[in-house]
Parts: sequence; C-alpha cells; structure tokens
Amino acid sequence: MMMNWQKNILPHVYAILIFVAVAFLFCSPVIEGMELRQSDNIQWKAGSHEARAYKDSTGIQPLWTNSMFGGMPTYQIFMEGTNYMYWVHLAISLGLPKPVNILFLAMLGFYILLSVMRFRRWINIAGAIAFGLSTSSIILIATGHDSKVLCMVYMAPFLAGLLLTYRGKYFIGTMVSCLFLALLITNNHYQVLYYSLLIAGAFGVSELVLAIKQKTVPNFVKATLLSIVATVLAILPSTVNLWTTSEYAKYSIRGGQSELTLKEEAGQVAQNNKTKNGLDKDYAFQWSQDAVETFTFLVPNLYGGSSNENIGDNSETYKTLTGVGVPRAQAEQISANFPLYWGPLPFTEGPIYIGAAIMFLFVLSLFVIKSPKKWWMVIMIVVGVLLALGKNFAILNNFLFDYLPYYNKFRAPTQALMIPQILIPVMACWALNNIVSGKVEKAQFIKQLKLSLYIVGGLCLLFILSSYMGIFSFTNDHDSLKMQYQQAFGSNPGVYQQAISAMEADRASALRTDALRSLIIVLIAWGVIMYWNSGKLKSSNILVLLLGILIGADLFLVDKRYLNSDNFVTASEYNNIFTMRPVDEAILKDPDPYYRVMDFSVDAFQNAVPSYYHKFIGGYHAVKLSIYQDLIENQLSKNNIQAYNMLNTKYFIIPGQQGGLTYQRNPDALGNAWFVNGVEWADNANAEMQALTTFNPRDTVVIDKRFNTALQGYNFGKDSSSQIRLTKYGLNELQYQSNNSQPGFAVFSEIYYPAGWELYIDGKASEIVRVNYALRGAKIPTGKHDIVMKFEPKSYYVGNKLSKFSSIIILLGLLGGLIYEIFISKKKENGPENDPARS
Repeated sequence: MMMNWQKNILPHVYAILIFVAVAFLFCSPVIEGMELRQSDNIQWKAGSHEARAYKDSTGIQPLWTNSMFGGMPTYQIFMEGTNYMYWVHLAISLGLPKPVNILFLAMLGFYILLSVMRFRRWINIAGAIAFGLSTSSIILIATGHDSKVLCMVYMAPFLAGLLLTYRGKYFIGTMVSCLFLALLITNNHYQVLYYSLLIAGAFGVSELVLAIKQKTVPNFVKATLLSIVATVLAILPSTVNLWTTSEYAKYSIRGGQSELTLKEEAGQVAQNNKTKNGLDKDYAFQWSQDAVETFTFLVPNLYGGSSNENIGDNSETYKTLTGVGVPRAQAEQISANFPLYWGPLPFTEGPIYIGAAIMFLFVLSLFVIKSPKKWWMVIMIVVGVLLALGKNFAILNNFLFDYLPYYNKFRAPTQALMIPQILIPVMACWALNNIVSGKVEKAQFIKQLKLSLYIVGGLCLLFILSSYMGIFSFTNDHDSLKMQYQQAFGSNPGVYQQAISAMEADRASALRTDALRSLIIVLIAWGVIMYWNSGKLKSSNILVLLLGILIGADLFLVDKRYLNSDNFVTASEYNNIFTMRPVDEAILKDPDPYYRVMDFSVDAFQNAVPSYYHKFIGGYHAVKLSIYQDLIENQLSKNNIQAYNMLNTKYFIIPGQQGGLTYQRNPDALGNAWFVNGVEWADNANAEMQALTTFNPRDTVVIDKRFNTALQGYNFGKDSSSQIRLTKYGLNELQYQSNNSQPGFAVFSEIYYPAGWELYIDGKASEIVRVNYALRGAKIPTGKHDIVMKFEPKSYYVGNKLSKFSSIIILLGLLGGLIYEIFISKKKENGPENDPARS
C-alpha cells in the first residue's frame, strides 16, 4: 500500500516543487527580501489606509470610508468578512511570498486541469508552466491586479471539477468544482467569474449535444444538477461580498445609470450610449482592440508591446533627436519612456502573448485532435476574441451589451482574451499528448505538421514583410509622442517629419524583430517534432522536455520585459512612496478631525495617494458612486468653488511659486453640517445639477421636486446662533449636536447613499433627504438635540452571518468527502480482489 501511495502522490509532489522553483526563479528578488512595486496596489494601499487604520485601532470592520471621493462604502476597497474559504486559499498558497504565490497557484491550477484530462505528466508540467508564465498574467501581477489574476488561477481547476463530474466521477467532481469555484468567487473579481461561467456554459452545451448523440441524457442531467448544486454552494460563502456589491452596484457607475441627460441634450454623446442599469457604451468599450492585434498571441511586439518602453540610445529616435539638436538628456528620457505601443487602446502595459510554440501547437491541434469535444473550446476561443474587439465589432458587441444579462456591468472588452488564454494552452497540450501517445494518423501527420508550419510561420513571415511594406501606419489618432513632437517641432515641418519617421522606424523594428524571433521559435518546435517523428529521438519524454524548455524560455524572456528586477524595491523604498510631504504635515496639524482636502498637484480623480493622509475629494477607483461622478464632471472638474465649499473642502494643495508644494486654507468651507434658510426646488435632476452652478450653499439648499413630500408643510429657518457641530467622528457612525431656536433643516457634507445610512435624533429614527444632488439633509426640530448617523447595511450584517456559517458547512463537507474518498480507496485496496490469499 505504501508503494501505491508513493506511486500516486510523489510525482505530484515533484511537480509542486518544480512550480515553486520556477516561481522563485522568476521572482528572484523576493529571495533578497525585496517587494514588488505595483501601481494599482499602491493606489489600493493609499485609498484603503483610513479603513485599515480604523480596523487596527478599534477592531471594528469599517463599512464606509471618507478617504476618497467624499465618501463611499468600503465593499470594493477593504472589507474583511467571515468567509473561511480564504483560509483554504492561504493554505493552497503554501505561505509563499507575493508574487511567488500567485505564479505558483497559476501553475498548480492548470496542472490540476491537465491531470484531470489524463495527459502525460511532463506535458502537464510543461503546460502548467506555459499558463503560469502567460505574459498577460505577468503584466497584471506587475501592475497590481492581484484579484483578477487569482480568479483566473482558479478557472482551470474549476473546469477540472466539471470535467470529472460529467465523466461520471460525481462525488469528487462536485467537490472539486465547488471548492475552486468558491475560491474564484472569494477573490472577488466578477468579470473573471462572468467569463468563467461562460466557459462552463459552453462546456455544458457541448456535453448536452454529446449526451443526445450517445443517448446518455440521464447521466448528463445528473451531472448538470450536481454542478448546479456545486455552484450554489460555492456562492454561499461569498454572500456578503455578492450582496453588498449587488446593492452598491445600483448606485455606482457600473450599475446605477446617471439621472442626468445634460450631455445628450447638448449633443455631446449619442442617446444610445446610455444603457439601463449599466455602464455607458463609450466608457465600457474604451479598451477595445482591433482584429489584427489579436496576433500578439504569436508576436508580442506586433503592435509595439507597451506604452512605456526603453528603446535605448541605439534607437532611431535617439539618433534623430540628438541629430536635430535635442539635448542628450532629453533624448535619453524620451527613449527610456518611449510609447512603443501604437494600437487603438488608450494605453497598455503590454501584449497578450501566449507563446509562439504554444500557438504552433494550437494550430496543429486543429488537425490532430479528432475528438468532437475540441469544438466547444475552439468556439469559445473565437468568442473570446470577438468579445475583445468591443466597439470594433459593434454589430455583435452592441447587441450583447444591450441584451446579455449583466454584460453591461463590465468594461475593458480586452479582458475577454482570458478565455483563449486558458483554452489555447489546453488544446496545445492536448495536441502534444496525442502526438506522443500515438493517437495521430501517421500517414497524415507530416502533412498536418507542415501545414501548421506554413500557417503559423507564414504569419510571422507576413508580419516581417509588412514592417517594410508600409502596410501598418505605426501610429494612431491619440499618439502621445506624435502630439509632443507637434508641439516641439510644429514650426519646423522638416524636423517634425524626421522625428515621426524615426518613431515609426523604431516601432517597425520592434515588430520585425519579434516576428523573426517567433518564426525561429516555431521552426525550432517544428524541427524538434520532425526529428522525434523520424525515430532519431527515441524518448517522447525528451521531446516534451525540449518543447517545455523552449516554451518556458520563450515566455520567461518576454515576461522579463514587463516584470523584472526594476519592479522590485526594498521595504524601506516601498514605504517611502507614502512618505508624508511637508505640505501634508502642515495640513495635518489642524486639530479638526474631519475636513476634506483637494490636491491639485496630481491628477486628482485618477490618483488615490493623497488619500493616505487626507480625506480626499478625489481618488482612484473603477466603481465610483454615480452621483459623485456626475458631480465631478459637472462641478468639481470645472472648479466650482461652491461645490467644494459644500463638501467641506478646507484645504487646497497647489504648486508653490518657488517650486515644491504649498496649500491654501479655504475660509468658506461650510463644515460638517449647517442650517439653511430656504430651499430651491428643481424640476428634475438636470435642473438640480445646474442650480449648483450659481447657488449659495450656506443659505440655500437645492432639492429635486420628487423629494418634496419629505418637507411638505414644513417651515424652517435659522438664527445667528443656530449651529450643528460634529462631536464624534467614526467611519460607521457620526455624532452631532444641534441648537436652533426654530425648526431647522440641516445639510450634512456627507455623500448621499440610501442603502444603509440611518439618522437618529435623540434616539428616534428620522428621514435622510438627498440634497444638493449628492449630499444628505434632514429636518431638525427646535432646540438642542443629539444626532447620530449610523451606517447599518443589512446586506453586510446578514450576509456576513450567511458567509460564516455556509463556509464552515462547506469546509466540513469537503473534509468529510475527502475522508470518505480515502476510506473508499483503502477499502478497494484491501478488498478480496487484492487479497493474495485468494489469488
């Protein structure tokens, strides 16, 4: 029995050790204690700092933060629930440091899928390394999209569970699919979840077709019902995340449609740009690639790689700029931060490169895989590519955006390329497994191999030739360097054209070099397989090893363009990112616990770093509140001082006259709350927003007429001694005291969010009214009163309990199932058929 255990388990242990070694090799600076500097992670740390500090000091989970955009729920920023599936995630990660853990999990998850598909072990390892080193995932790790990558990591083992279930391994299949889908959902990136379910749906349809043909529909129904049960169970531990996110989405730019129609009336945007309860099409389709860009799967620099590359002083750009008199230091700076990417995207951190050898094997798989089960994968690969085209294939994507449920909640169509990113390597490994297992028609194999070479190698050759023939423009309408040259050399057309020609030459050279590189890799892969097929290479394991080294080395070298030692910093250097500036230190001397700051020294509405120390008017988040986005577009971005006053913006950070930064104190900031004299009723949301342009928020409140029942028959006012002041600041609770000699109406400089905020006056519940389009208001009786605002979202408190108990139940069930499987295995090993005395 011990020998069986070693035979079954040890090969997987060796595979795990290989994955750990590869992950550490790629992220070697981690061994020296260095940290990965991720731009998005820096933004997250800054934006979540107030919430994390509050949790550390009080032990209370903050559900609201005032550190960004005037205030918003912490659901998508920092929310610790009681979903114990997260501990499973940590256990599977083996306690490895970041980002080693992410790379390891990517390889492990794909290895599980290929193992379930019963490929040869070395193919499983090679395929897992290929998926783990997929350039897109590496770029996501480099920029800090951790949750997205972790969700992609669990797509493969989730699919493995479905394969087991539909293969008739009902119990273990249901367990595996439930576990990994639960982990996928736990990591909280719903666009990846959406694509995962699309893949699962396509697989299910394929199984239905096969079940009808093979007359095994009862088995299909059983597997489908168990898969549905697994899906429901997998959802339950994430109830708190899903419920709060669903609730918040109704008020965010992802799901809460703006009430304003000002742009449409002004003809600035088309009427059909709006969608019901979803993103605007223009915003959602902003990251749409064109069809030819898809071939970055094969040639990474086909469209130039990233928007910021170091092309060095041997580049045509550097030589030309210095030749026309540009100072060397400036030419070096341009060359070191060169926008090599020239495609249709606004910008990009790098290509979706899957690997030249993998693409060769994928094309070969179309010929050597005879199983009809390949077609659902081929179809989904095509679907993923078509979805990624976004507005560039509007006839399909506009229809899906309008009618496919939940599709209009997501932006960046290019993210759909994660579908081919997982399925293309699967088919490549499937092809290789068929080849080494003798499952190909020998008479046809050489023809198929040559045809694959002609297709893939021919594409590489075509791209090489196109770099000389002027087929590509090597520029676009929003080319930042072209605009920079226009400003610098616009008065000298000859110099301007020299600079543009040099820019285009460097981009053409990048395409040509990488196309030639991919062609060489494809030729090597083809040559190795041909050599093995000739019988001169006896071992199929050596064939797989050679191809695995080729695939791994190819991806490793391309990946290092985007994640290398330059991305790592020491712990002290990382902490210095958040070092307090003199201007921050000066502002924080103010003893007032609650005021807001606007920082004009940064791109305020795309930068969360000021949020680390201040309650910031701006911030960085993909899911802002819709009403606040409207306020940004119509008031704050136009520097309406009254809008800043009503948000209690007490300080403005600005560039100093002698360099550096300074600040201005705003004496007209209205404080945390104040009484007003009168109300200006607006006919609709448009009128309410427009009224903010010229009103005086100190004395007048603007309210949409649809809320007039809240003030019907209520006469209010204030006197010179009327006041309302904040007495206790907290993230989930704010306390005030008011004093007014007459019935009053108070405006609070708090962002209106009806899903959870409650108002209590002397312990009695009272109504919160939306005022000034984005703030809260309330009727306050005559006299002195204690006022409390509490954030008490049912979605969190009830959802958290459901998450806690369901995750415990699922973990106990999975543990029981594992024990049961071990018991059954031992029983089979010790059964009569294995008893030597009976043989």
